[in-house]
Amino acid sequence: MSHIYVAADGDDVGRKIEFFIVMNQIDILSNFFNQFQISMLWFAEELSKRFQAEIVFNGGDSLLAKLQASKAEISELEIIRNEFFNISQMTISVGIGESPRQAYFALKLAKAAGKNRIEIFQECVK
Repeated sequence: MSHIYVAADGDDVGRKIEFFIVMNQIDILSNFFNQFQISMLWFAEELSKRFQAEIVFNGGDSLLAKLQASKAEISELEIIRNEFFNISQMTISVGIGESPRQAYFALKLAKAAGKNRIEIFQECVK
């Protein structure tokens, strides 16, 4: 079985954190971030369970993982991404590639294309 890399990042998490800090809502900030961390841990565990993923890092609102999967199994990853929203009430963008670099670029495309989506890396050819 082949492997792919998955880069994931919470959508607008930094903006929410900044808002809570500026508004001096430290208790709300703490609760929000703790719940989000629990959700990210769940996301990592699901990747490990369903795809035998090796979690490269999982910190803050970002994750990078190496999955034992093919691009054809993206529908299962979409299910996990939707379940993430049900748990956290926050969306997550995901990039997929054959290397960490490709996954990161695909993640940036997912963010630029409106967030809350999965993008697969493709070389731009003109």
